[in-house]
Amino acid sequence: MSLFTGRPIMSNEQEKHIVLIHGTWGNAGNWDELRPALEAIGFTVHTPTLRHHELGFLECALEIGSVSLRDYVDDLVTYIEELDHSPIIAGLSMGGLLCQLVAARCKHRGVVCFSPAPAWGMFNLYPSMVRTFHYYTNQWAFWRKPLYPSWEEFRWGVVNEQTEEKAREYFLACVPESGKAYFEMGFWYFDRNRSSYVDVDSIQSPVLVFVGQKDRVVAPRIGRLTAKRYGNKATLVELPDADHCMVIGEQLENVMPEFERWVENNKIYLAD
Repeated sequence: MSLFTGRPIMSNEQEKHIVLIHGTWGNAGNWDELRPALEAIGFTVHTPTLRHHELGFLECALEIGSVSLRDYVDDLVTYIEELDHSPIIAGLSMGGLLCQLVAARCKHRGVVCFSPAPAWGMFNLYPSMVRTFHYYTNQWAFWRKPLYPSWEEFRWGVVNEQTEEKAREYFLACVPESGKAYFEMGFWYFDRNRSSYVDVDSIQSPVLVFVGQKDRVVAPRIGRLTAKRYGNKATLVELPDADHCMVIGEQLENVMPEFERWVENNKIYLAD
């Protein structure tokens, strides 16, 4: 049984919809700064919480370890299919991978990837990524256990350019993540189900990829490669001073103009 939460918001008056998919250890609250910025330019914003992530920390730990990327995707597809309008599908980090996997199966208007996690077939053993994740992957059978957030690794690799106050606020909202999902992303070559494989040919909409040049947890090259896979459908935006979480803090001021420009240039809401 799915514990996926956050039912779609229905609106017959608003045609501009966007679904925001949070990343590792996250929840819908991760979008508390981006949501009002999008609402201010006329969007109805949907912020689903991934399966079990709405639970308390310890309860989540009991449930999350064996959840697959495919479970997340199935839940999100069901969620989006209940919407009245085709949305833009966006996501951060693992959510940046999930939004692509979902877009390959759902009617949508565009895809926005913030610091997207690597898809199937991408090299992912960059030094900063190994430095951040060795804490988790060195544990025996991590692929069937919950991955607990570590402040030291989180501060160094995920929110390295945020203020101490902002970093702690973000970290304290974290819950455990699925070891199985991380096995499917990090060790894709052992995954017979190819759970992290993105059928890019099935996505014909415009794609916007944001990369933080100071991102340590997902090397900037992964975002560049993600954009390259989509060819001329993709727009790549690199933010020189951004870490992994450009949707919070000062970098949000750089994100919004680029997003608005992409929507306008691609005429995403010109006509149905």
